[in-house]
Amino acid sequence: MLKKRYILLLSVIMVSMIFISFSTGNYPIKPSKHINSSLIQSEDRVLVIAVHPDDESIACAGVIRHCVENNIPVEVVVLTDGYLGAPANIRHDETVNAMNILGLEAEHIYFLGYPDGTLPLLLSKNWESTNPYRINNTTSNANYNYSYQENATYSGNSLYHNLADILDHFQPTIIFYPDSEDEQIDHWAGNAFTEYVMARTGYNGTGYTYIVHDPPHWPSPRTYTPEAYLLPPPELTYIDYKFVLFPLDQYQERLKEAAIGSYPSQINTDSYIRSFIRKNEIFAIDPLIKASPTNQSLNFSIPPQTVIKEPKKFEKGKGSIKTREITAVGFQMDGENAWISIKTKKNISSDAWYEVHILYLDSENLERIDIKIHNGTAYYEKYNQNSFQDGDPEVRILGNDLIMKLPPSAFDAGNLFLLSADIISGNTLIDWTGWRTIEIIR
Repeated sequence: MLKKRYILLLSVIMVSMIFISFSTGNYPIKPSKHINSSLIQSEDRVLVIAVHPDDESIACAGVIRHCVENNIPVEVVVLTDGYLGAPANIRHDETVNAMNILGLEAEHIYFLGYPDGTLPLLLSKNWESTNPYRINNTTSNANYNYSYQENATYSGNSLYHNLADILDHFQPTIIFYPDSEDEQIDHWAGNAFTEYVMARTGYNGTGYTYIVHDPPHWPSPRTYTPEAYLLPPPELTYIDYKFVLFPLDQYQERLKEAAIGSYPSQINTDSYIRSFIRKNEIFAIDPLIKASPTNQSLNFSIPPQTVIKEPKKFEKGKGSIKTREITAVGFQMDGENAWISIKTKKNISSDAWYEVHILYLDSENLERIDIKIHNGTAYYEKYNQNSFQDGDPEVRILGNDLIMKLPPSAFDAGNLFLLSADIISGNTLIDWTGWRTIEIIR
């Protein structure tokens, strides 16, 4: 009799598991790989960097709650005021309420208060404090009541010093921060800011990145499905990305749901952010790409070694990226020159502008190289006093390959840098690559 009951109970469990697996869009009950339940140890100190007020809950509510439950020091930094989504004071209060649900007190949340949507400009044209971004006749956060630094100028240099100061005082061992493959341009810039700060402050802990915007199908299913696991965006699993999953217990997941529900200004009937309420959170490990100079002399007939593989994604959602035109970026040095290439799906357009951005991570005041290419002509753009300006790069176009030759002096500033490329059509930024960290092995 007991044996029959056991068999009946086992059959019910099996049927239930099959039903749940099909009800969650054919996702497995438990992922077969990526799981890492020991991501955070008791001796760690965890810093979560959010671009907008709500990113910390969408991407890291489970992490934050885990730290609170286990008395692991955790702090949250919000880079922008979020005013494009709702008034800044509302966005601030929603974040405080959400963190309160997770058990994190307001004294552990830092609001830097830089204007929503400006991080790419602060990273480039408005880096220096002598040339701050201007909005509503002001160039500082004097009108933002919650700023980490009062009267901070709207400049990349100020944002850098804010983050560096927080890292210096808190001394984190783990940092969760935005991923540059996120399709929201502030997240792309926020990734570069964080990478630069970590390099300049000598941070030697662990970094995990998160994605919030990857339309039109991710998270999959793109709806409230709390019984499912959150798996990586499929297109990113085919390039040089590694992912780890952070599991949530049922109580942590319910608290995450309540925290996300604390953002009524961001939730509507079809809001996708509730699709992040899952049995886990997911993070990426940004790859370090090592580039050794070749002993052979390179030329324009062959593109240099690929260092950035872009995701093969053919559908466009509601993200900032308008097209998926760039497929790869190359970088290589020989004994005489440095070579950079951009490969696209179609032939290089004579109407579009192509850009390459290099940010040195081992230099003071963000030494950089910014190249603009149009109709077969290239020149260096000056964003700050440390922009490289030695002559003009040579360019050749071979079908869907754009190849540039730079003098070796362009890379005298250091051996560690971020590299990204983009395309502008008219006045619209239509595509960009994620940042990749390149180390030249000389």
